[in-house]
Amino acid sequence: MASDQRLCLSRKMCCVSWAPNKLADSSTLKRDVAEGVDIMVVRELTGGIYFGEPKGIGKNEKGERIGFNTEVYSTSEIDRIARVAFGIARKRRGKLCSVDKANVLEASQLWRETVTAIGSHYSDIQLSHMYVDNAAMQLIRDPKQFDTIVTNNIFGDILSDEASMLTGSIGMLPSASVGESGPGLFEPVHGSAPDIAGQDKANPLAMVLSAAMLLKYGLGEEDAASRIENAVLATLDKGYRTGDLMSPGKTLVGCARMGEEVLKALDSLRPAAVLH
Repeated sequence: MASDQRLCLSRKMCCVSWAPNKLADSSTLKRDVAEGVDIMVVRELTGGIYFGEPKGIGKNEKGERIGFNTEVYSTSEIDRIARVAFGIARKRRGKLCSVDKANVLEASQLWRETVTAIGSHYSDIQLSHMYVDNAAMQLIRDPKQFDTIVTNNIFGDILSDEASMLTGSIGMLPSASVGESGPGLFEPVHGSAPDIAGQDKANPLAMVLSAAMLLKYGLGEEDAASRIENAVLATLDKGYRTGDLMSPGKTLVGCARMGEEVLKALDSLRPAAVLH
């Protein structure tokens, strides 16, 4: 997270939409719940309780050890992430759900007030608000109701991991951490999985799809991004699955083989050379 601040990466986009129809059998949810899910989670990345001051471990008036953190947001921080989320929603299906805990937290009350005010400039976007505990439940009960979600740092951290399982595996989710200018950081949502390092078990598709997000959102190369995305879809269409996605009737492959199959599909989708 410190690197996000140093690189001025103020927001994180997590796309929960990868081939849910093809992977519905891999999801722990019923097919009719998981099928057709397409959600973009936009998470504020450099503020909130992870970075707020004061924080630390001390003692209270009774001499007991206490741990404390501070949830703090400025209007400008909320304004920035809200405008990004509205812009993304405009490019998708025109629905934005802002997630907070405004019934309890003053920081969330400011969040809701600011997002609502920004929403007046986006009359074409259907804005709704939801408390985070309800949002966590609704993601499991009826995930297809969501299009774009915008939320703070800690809520986004939790909800994006929860939403990842709608596809059957966190190994399918790409993400992009970007700022106002300068470099972005495009990476899988998941961690490094040291427990399976060197065993050829990891699912490489989130990394492949992160490269597609780099092309689409970082470089504006949408055609190239679509080729990568379609290559992943074609590979899944052929029934190849790593262990985290495996279901009856599919072909179990390792990390290296899955990558090779994506490359084959990518080659087959290469535009024909133009003859002069």
